[in-house]
Formats: sequence, structure tokens, C-alpha cells
Amino acid sequence: MEPMEPNKAYLAQFMETSRQVDSLEREFITLEVQNEERWKTTFTRLDYIEQGLQRIDSRMLSMGGIIIVFLAGLVVTLATMTSQV
Repeated sequence: MEPMEPNKAYLAQFMETSRQVDSLEREFITLEVQNEERWKTTFTRLDYIEQGLQRIDSRMLSMGGIIIVFLAGLVVTLATMTSQV
């Protein structure tokens, strides 16, 4: 019966290793699902930030155009005033 004792020890070690692998697999799947949700949240936030930046960009472009037109009108007004004097 001596040879059976080492086999029992190996079997017990194998069963423990199998339980550990199953536990790690469950943890991995849980973490994978959590990371997927976090990435979805991150991409949603990035889309929102990108839309905000596009609004700011279009407003700045409009303001730049308005300032250019205003300054051009001011230059034309000053030029016509000095030519009349």
C-alpha cells in the first residue's frame, strides 16, 4: 500500500491546483467584464469631450471671422476719413 500514498498526495495537489485555476479563471472573467464597462464609459466620455472641443473650435473660428470683419471695417472707415481731410 505504500505506492498508493504518493498517488493520493499527487491527486490532492492536482485537485487543489484545479480549484485554484478555476478560481483564477472566474476572477479573470470578472475583471474582463469590468474592464469592458470601464472602456465603454471612457469612450463615451471622450466622445462628449470631443463634441465640446468641436463646439469651442467653431465658436473661436466665428469670433475670429467677426473680429477680422470688424477690423477691416475700421481700417476702411479710417482710410476714408483721412482721405476726406
